[in-house]
Amino acid sequence: MMIFLLLTFFAGSPLPAVSVKTAEAQAAKKSTAGEIQSLNQAEQKKILASIRRKYSRKEAFSGSFSQKTIYADSNETTLSSGRIWLKAPDKMRWEYQSPEKQILVSDGKTVWYYTPDLNQVMIGKVDDIREARVLINLMAKIQLEQKGFHIDLSRDQDRVVVTLTPPTGDQAPPFQSMAMIFSASDHSLQETRLEDLFANKIVITYSWESASHPALPGVEFTFTPPAGCDIMPLGR
Repeated sequence: MMIFLLLTFFAGSPLPAVSVKTAEAQAAKKSTAGEIQSLNQAEQKKILASIRRKYSRKEAFSGSFSQKTIYADSNETTLSSGRIWLKAPDKMRWEYQSPEKQILVSDGKTVWYYTPDLNQVMIGKVDDIREARVLINLMAKIQLEQKGFHIDLSRDQDRVVVTLTPPTGDQAPPFQSMAMIFSASDHSLQETRLEDLFANKIVITYSWESASHPALPGVEFTFTPPAGCDIMPLGR
């Protein structure tokens, strides 16, 4: 399940269980008209250009997140939360603080996943893991003709919903569908909603700090395995 976080990139109160496929319907409920607004191609391109500009800047973004995962086979729900850092073009760091500590880091080339309780680090190359499409990289380059995905945009009064689905002929899709939900005013990422290949649902909400940072210490986007820990391959 952690591998999919490389896609979703990725605080607040736990969200109700909901399929990603209904994300637009949920967002629509916030509008006074009760219906989500469709966008023409020119409007969609304008919004995506604004998202690209925002997330291709060299400043680092930091904040907190909360995650709700609903497992399809058991209907079990897990809640977790922690801190997140993103920096263009493709760096990120997730530090899970609850219910257990975990660290997921990418410098754009290598991915580290550290589990202190297991004294274990899993390491992989981004290029070797199809699911490892780092969120900041996706947002910094997103366009209507996105390679590997069908993209659709819609909007209610205060949110823009960007829905990604793999093409029908994809023999090995990374997920069934994913929605990225942005503020309509400043295009800050508010939620990601993912439905994986096993129909598990992952909903993450974000609370960003008000100011971006010109730079963060380089150590934020790399990881040195502690001495004596087990090292295993990731994504194989």
